[in-house]
Amino acid sequence: MKPAVRTVIVQSPSVVRETGLVLRAVAHITIWSAAIMGASRCHGRNPNATSSAGATLPDVELFRDLDSDAQRVFRASLEGLTEAEDVRSRSGDWPSIEALAAKKIPPFAPDPLDAAGYRWQYMRDGSLINYVGTPTAAGRPSFVISILEPDPSVANDPQAVTDETHHKLRDGMLLHVGVYAGPRTLTSPMATPPFEDGWRRITTYNP
Repeated sequence: MKPAVRTVIVQSPSVVRETGLVLRAVAHITIWSAAIMGASRCHGRNPNATSSAGATLPDVELFRDLDSDAQRVFRASLEGLTEAEDVRSRSGDWPSIEALAAKKIPPFAPDPLDAAGYRWQYMRDGSLINYVGTPTAAGRPSFVISILEPDPSVANDPQAVTDETHHKLRDGMLLHVGVYAGPRTLTSPMATPPFEDGWRRITTYNP
């Protein structure tokens, strides 16, 4: 039985805002594509990098070491995170799974290439937000897009540096983010799913 779909009314953005969304999405895609290609080139030059990196940071999984299906879900998760951050910047709140799916944002929208049958949930505990993807097929990992907002009493730091795990919203708020893969789903939101349970943060960088 297919899960019930909740109807969400989405208003079309203005021309200016739509142009801004396109430019922001292009920028994110360019940055992440360059990082992923760079990681792949480094891996090609150093065939022993995987074993040494894994030994250095056992709680990290390199993008290049994922199978093609997991790589696709990871890339889709980054795209979904970018869109969710944009909604948070504009509206002041994080979008629901239904709202993202209605806009055909991956990985939340139906995907004909998704043989694992991922089902996504939105979980929140105060400033901690999780988008959790659980496969219906056996043998595939669960995914968690983890977002942690800073303490609201702490002022934004204009000098804060953004990177793979630190994203900045339009208002200057610095988020701590990560995409994790693990052998089981979560029943409550977590900033860092436990390494002891098999969870790994996916990175495009060489540790």
